[in-house]
Amino acid sequence: MDTTKSTTKTLPSFLLTTLLLLFLSTSPSTASPFARPSSSPDQQLILENGHQYHVQKPISYSGYKLFKADVEETLVPVVDSLDVEAGVEVWSRRKDRRSRKYEFDLLTPPSAEMEVRQVFSEYNLRYQEVIGDLQSAINMEGKDDEFFSWNRPAHPMTWEKYHSLEDMNQYMDYLGAEYPHLVTIHEIGHSSENRTLRLAKVSTGPNKPAIFIDGGMHAREWVSLSTALYILHRLVEFSWEEPQLLDRFDWYIIPAANPDGYEYTRNHDRLWRKTRSHNPDAPFCHGVDANRNFGYKWFTGGSSDQPCSSIYAGPAPFSEPETRAIRDFLIQHKNQIKVYLALHAYSQMWMLPYSFTGEVRPQNYDDLYNVSLRAVTAINNATGTQYRLGGTAELLYPASGTSGDYAHSLGIPYAFNVELRDRGRYGFILPKEQIEPTGYEMFQGLKALMESIHQKLQKPVLS
Repeated sequence: MDTTKSTTKTLPSFLLTTLLLLFLSTSPSTASPFARPSSSPDQQLILENGHQYHVQKPISYSGYKLFKADVEETLVPVVDSLDVEAGVEVWSRRKDRRSRKYEFDLLTPPSAEMEVRQVFSEYNLRYQEVIGDLQSAINMEGKDDEFFSWNRPAHPMTWEKYHSLEDMNQYMDYLGAEYPHLVTIHEIGHSSENRTLRLAKVSTGPNKPAIFIDGGMHAREWVSLSTALYILHRLVEFSWEEPQLLDRFDWYIIPAANPDGYEYTRNHDRLWRKTRSHNPDAPFCHGVDANRNFGYKWFTGGSSDQPCSSIYAGPAPFSEPETRAIRDFLIQHKNQIKVYLALHAYSQMWMLPYSFTGEVRPQNYDDLYNVSLRAVTAINNATGTQYRLGGTAELLYPASGTSGDYAHSLGIPYAFNVELRDRGRYGFILPKEQIEPTGYEMFQGLKALMESIHQKLQKPVLS
């Protein structure tokens, strides 16, 4: 790791102007698609829930490296330009409010490694190589330990590996059959490839406020799906431990909000982010960023109109069947739902509205902050994991058309986006050993959050 103190160099004025405009008008991955490895023309047949899907064989990220760099605010445009010019992907860009530096995680293809290191050296940036070969990390993530591969009689779910969509559906069916007094499974819509969007309702009776949780809206964020399922597991199979959670609230949980994308990450491209819809105007660029496709402040910043971009907002709000299904459910239950929680990864952040801007805050921001502080404190007390707390646009970058902003616009008073583990050591390729600890600490945070919100709901709340 280069530990030299950062210094600022003067850029030519025309280049600085260009890069600054790029920085202000985009977020990571807006201007140019990431330089993915070439896909094999060969296809493989995938059998899933009785349906056959033809997908390309998995692509390899052999030789791709993940760099972490500390970047002064004045040099952010320089590092951002690597995303445009060198085919680097900015996995995460986090602002440290104390040092006023940015922490960048840069996935770098072999063809760009020399240029990236040259920029680091030229501007004296502190950096380290945290993953030397991404494909090796992916292989370890997917390795199935035989010790945990026993054939369970009712369902295959464990917290020791990342499971297929079929395993997740089987587990949800098991809960519905084994705990019919608590769990009902609903199909709220279908994806572009006709997979069902499945929701578990956990309830002990009518006339209670509700919390809505979704995971997997971004396909490559595997731990978000596992965490949603872990929350469901604790609520149902250990309901006797925390009875107040079900006595006070109904729970609506969608573990896989983007099922097509998730299965695509398992079978072809581990780093795929978007849905898998067909774009007629760009037939080789599939999908839309579901978390830029909601119809509140859609396409007002932090998204792209380029179909090949990983943050493509879509041709119109709610162009995706997945986002329409969630929209329709939220509207149908908006008078009951008091809490909306979107699970993402990564960066360990508990984020509040708004995402589309950091210049305006919701009227109930202080309320949102106070109940969230209880949650992040509980997480820290449980495992020592530290979550940053604040507005989404302040902690990360502006992003319009997000699910959290949309939920809040419906009058759902408590809307949150949570970025789970970690802070860039593994990024999206979080080792399977961290699945259960991530779920556990999130459940502890949720307990504290819901206790605080229960107290708040006894009083009038501004939305």
